[in-house]
Amino acid sequence: MSTDQSGPPRDGSDHRGLRRLGGGLLAVAIGLGAVILLLLFLNSRDEAGIDPAAEDKGPVPGVPFAGAADLLDAQQLKLLAAGDVYLLYATPRPPAALRALQEELSGPPDPALEEAGQAVILQRDRSVGGITALAWRRRLVTQDPADPALEAFASYWLGRGEAG
Repeated sequence: MSTDQSGPPRDGSDHRGLRRLGGGLLAVAIGLGAVILLLLFLNSRDEAGIDPAAEDKGPVPGVPFAGAADLLDAQQLKLLAAGDVYLLYATPRPPAALRALQEELSGPPDPALEEAGQAVILQRDRSVGGITALAWRRRLVTQDPADPALEAFASYWLGRGEAG
């Protein structure tokens, strides 16, 4: 009689190995699921304060205006159509509030930004009373250079231009 047993061991070590493998795979799957849930949660928190349609809600700053050709030359009209915003003032020097707004939104004068339609341009015009903000086919007039409506107007219209 032969004592050689070629079958699986009867002590259950075979099942323990499979249980360990199954337990390990289950742990990896649970870990991956937790990581995915964490990434989804963090991504949702990143976008929580952003409403892509928010800029389309509420009134559009300024009023329709087709008279920019009376205030600007052909080159300036081209820049306006590209998306630049002009802030016209009558005083000998631009008011500090307008310079600060220009610096905040587009920085100092830069021909490359102007051509790209991404500049706030300050320009003296003795014919305007107070401050006149111009964008493509839009205008806002105010007496106060620090009027928050100027920032809202310039922020909204900067870069929009003819394409809108």
